[in-house]
Amino acid sequence: MQILLKQFDEIIPDNESLFFSYLVGTIEAIDELSHLQITKKGKSYQFRIAPSLPSYNPLLIKELTEFHSYFGIHVDFSKSIKSSGTLSFDITLD
Repeated sequence: MQILLKQFDEIIPDNESLFFSYLVGTIEAIDELSHLQITKKGKSYQFRIAPSLPSYNPLLIKELTEFHSYFGIHVDFSKSIKSSGTLSFDITLD
């Protein structure tokens, strides 16, 4: 799996690093050849996942929704999943 971090500080806080590690593990359990891009935008993070095959999208959505529900985070995926073949979602920190 390839991971690209954009606009991050040199040091990532431990709790965010741990969250990203769990997220990567969840994605790799389904598609170990996917690509993950995480962009920090002020007080939010934008996630973009490009699976190796579009057929992984429904399973990724299901598992990511369950994963985020463990942390009490509601995730709204972008509406262009079928046309772009990628999963995109944002998480806002409060």
